[in-house]
Amino acid sequence: MKFYDRLDLSRTHLDDVLVVPANRAKALDMARERHLPRQALTRATTHMGFWVYVFQLDADTELGTVTLAGARPGPENVATLPVRQLDHYITPGMPLTEMTGLLASVAEDYPPTALTAVLADSLTKVLDLWADARRNGRPTIDIRDLDRTVTSEFAPAIRAWRTGDAFPCPRLADAAWPEPVPR
Repeated sequence: MKFYDRLDLSRTHLDDVLVVPANRAKALDMARERHLPRQALTRATTHMGFWVYVFQLDADTELGTVTLAGARPGPENVATLPVRQLDHYITPGMPLTEMTGLLASVAEDYPPTALTAVLADSLTKVLDLWADARRNGRPTIDIRDLDRTVTSEFAPAIRAWRTGDAFPCPRLADAAWPEPVPR
């Protein structure tokens, strides 16, 4: 389990730590070679300000330390280092249902034709795609689905902007917007 999304290791020596220069493909190859979990792969900054990849195996958020894979192979070769600015690097989780509820509240506060409401609806649909991918164990979202999701919300606004017409009436649930007018 990863405790920190990114690490600031600028005040520590990384001599005993497995460090892969900022090349994700090489880092994933190293993970496979050393039998390290892919989820442990974490970006970190060095004292020179460079981004590198390290393998985060454990952490103690109260003490402000992180345990990283050691430079030499083997499960006994690990390095426990202090992490700077803990609050900045901890990513608090927010359930998707709460995020969706927040966006629904934002959309309700604005008229359906307001750009803010359109943005909130669009982001809600993107979160639905994300939740669906997570539920089904997919690590990626098909970009075509993402394009369709976003354009279905923005197409009427863009068409109205291009043609100078009034913004169309709000659509009914599950009804698709007509295709945008070609240039």
